[in-house]
Amino acid sequence: MIRALYAEDDPNVAGIVRSYVEHFAPDWDLQIVPNGTECLRRMAVGGYDILLLDLILPDTDGLQILGELARRNDTTPVVMVTGHGQTELAVRALRAGAADCVDKTSPQFLQLVDIVKRVQAQHAAGRKRPASASVPGKHNVMLIEGSSAVTSSISDFFASHAPQFELTVAATSSETDQFITAGTPAHAIIIGPNPPSSKPLEVLRRIHSQATQVPTLIVSSRSDGETAVAAFKLGAQDFILQKSEYLTELVFSLNNVLRRAEMERQNARLSQELETLNRSLEAQVLTRTRELQALSLRLLQIQEDERRAIARELHDEVGQILTGLKFQLESASRAVSNPASATLISEAKTTANTLLELVRTLTQRYRPRVLDDLGLQPALEWHLKQFKKQTGIEVDLAIDLPPHRLPGELETVVYRIVQEALTNTARHAGVQQASVAITHDGKQLVVEISDRGKGFDLTAALARTDSLGLAGLRERVNLAGGRIEIHSRVGEGTRIQAEFPQVAAATAAPPSS
Repeated sequence: MIRALYAEDDPNVAGIVRSYVEHFAPDWDLQIVPNGTECLRRMAVGGYDILLLDLILPDTDGLQILGELARRNDTTPVVMVTGHGQTELAVRALRAGAADCVDKTSPQFLQLVDIVKRVQAQHAAGRKRPASASVPGKHNVMLIEGSSAVTSSISDFFASHAPQFELTVAATSSETDQFITAGTPAHAIIIGPNPPSSKPLEVLRRIHSQATQVPTLIVSSRSDGETAVAAFKLGAQDFILQKSEYLTELVFSLNNVLRRAEMERQNARLSQELETLNRSLEAQVLTRTRELQALSLRLLQIQEDERRAIARELHDEVGQILTGLKFQLESASRAVSNPASATLISEAKTTANTLLELVRTLTQRYRPRVLDDLGLQPALEWHLKQFKKQTGIEVDLAIDLPPHRLPGELETVVYRIVQEALTNTARHAGVQQASVAITHDGKQLVVEISDRGKGFDLTAALARTDSLGLAGLRERVNLAGGRIEIHSRVGEGTRIQAEFPQVAAATAAPPSS
């Protein structure tokens, strides 16, 4: 239901509108008042969704009512109802904040119900958006005007109809100069038609040469369009002709300009707060990401430490026990003369040798001692020999490392990348040859593993939840601060390239075994 108030002094028009609304909008609650005084009293009580306002009323006019509603910060949408020949007043009403105008002497008046529904819907939609704060009750307005008559008329009108404005007058050249240079605080500036010792446009130019952001309005006695265009180009917010009712229009314009300026200030403040919040969130996300990366890297380091510990246990404990068992069996075989017993001991020696070799292989697989003792290149050379022995795949190794040892973490990452990539080659590529190249240029270390095998659909492989090999490669490289690219097509082979920032010489000795 729409609750509407209509201020109309013509009883015939009021009766026609009531009958029209009852027929086409029976769910409306329409109340009609005959004058502006009663209209303002009803609006002060509130509760209306829309105000239909006749432009000319017996005790006041619609423009003054609009001004009073603006002073009260009443946001009820207003539709002005005009008569024949009131186009200029209608334009002023729209500039003063009316939502729409309808001519009661034209066929457009028959669309009144639809117009009201549209305006009310737009207003309701606007209320769902965050509302801007209303302009404060008192505003300092600077009037630059040399004519005492103009100054008096503006001052008197503001005192009677716009008490929300506190007027300060610059009536002399020195006062104007002091205001412009010193920047006397003001919420808005009015340049009158007769500024002291200067023209209005020149005063406007001087004001904005000081980079002031104070809204400025010009009241001019000249009605030529070129002057108005020049004023707007120089930064004026409005250009008002000094004619009848111009004071009412001036008040409306000031209300709108100040409301717009306040909205812009709020938008700027909100934008700044949003930017600050975004920076804070970005910093928090970055910090959290770094914490997670550090945790993941620590988990990988713990994993490598466990591998190293298991390898050491296999070598130092199980390996030594098997070696001792082998020596015992050899001594026993020399002391036994029974052929059957000698055969059993010989078979036991063979089993012990097999177990010993298996322990050595597992030790190197968990954590090759050569990687800790001698560094990356010897460890890769050893691994490629073992890889060829196990798979029959020949790997061409081209390696150019810095003269210093790389940090232990990076040596481990590179070794594991090569190890994992070659394992994938052996499983899926169907080739007898692959290549590994490691180079540096003083800025970054580049690792490339490639083959000319079967290749695969990279997108499909990455989408698979069981593609742990590729995911593991990427995770290791990213955690080490590097960047990885994987190129593969079915039938065209595979190339994996990882790049790491150039690293400084290792400062700590490799861990002992």
